[in-house]
Amino acid sequence: MSDVDASVVVPARDEGSRLERTLNSLVAQTFDGRFEVVVVASGERTLAAARAHPIVDRVLIDDSRVGPGRARNRGAAAATGDVLLFTDADTVVPSAWVRRHWRHYATPSVVGVGGPLRPLAGGLAHRVRFRLLSDWWYRVSWPVGFVQQPGSNCSVRRSAFEAVDGFDESLSFLEDTDLSLRLCEAGSVVYDPSCPVRTSVRRHEREGYLPLLLAYLVGYLEYALPGRSPTRDHFS
Repeated sequence: MSDVDASVVVPARDEGSRLERTLNSLVAQTFDGRFEVVVVASGERTLAAARAHPIVDRVLIDDSRVGPGRARNRGAAAATGDVLLFTDADTVVPSAWVRRHWRHYATPSVVGVGGPLRPLAGGLAHRVRFRLLSDWWYRVSWPVGFVQQPGSNCSVRRSAFEAVDGFDESLSFLEDTDLSLRLCEAGSVVYDPSCPVRTSVRRHEREGYLPLLLAYLVGYLEYALPGRSPTRDHFS
């Protein structure tokens, strides 16, 4: 039996200095148990940053570039904790992040936890849009069954993750939503609004909020239609 209670998996593609900031936020965790950090990286600078950081227990190389689902699955397979937490290499987590996710698993029926996103930089406009799209939207959609754990702020009970075969690696878009909906068949997936993380706004600034929102709406519709799946290469 592993002496690690929880495992944090961080997929990192060509992140470099941003990954270091993420890892520094994991150093500050106030979790009373034991947790490990597994980084699944590609790119020389990113690999160097992961290998040099003292919080990292294991570094895996992933040059497949087929989307974050594969990287997260590889990290989960190498991890040893009973609870798997996922965040991204452009995200900063608060000091109580592991502890707040972990506490929900004291309830046996809980198989997954998700929390809101906040902008890592930017002004009022970013904060308002994130609050609407990455918090209030979850509060409205989860009670009606449309559960969407964000990949940068989610956790899963390992036994349930394995039972549903983890992330669908064929999806380059909405793979976190897909996992969330399949997890609902194994138990309860909880939304914790008191457990936010701060994440990069670069994609929102590059693509614009409206085009990004429309891309998600199209993805949701494709996901819901029989024989279709989201194919947008959102993570290129």
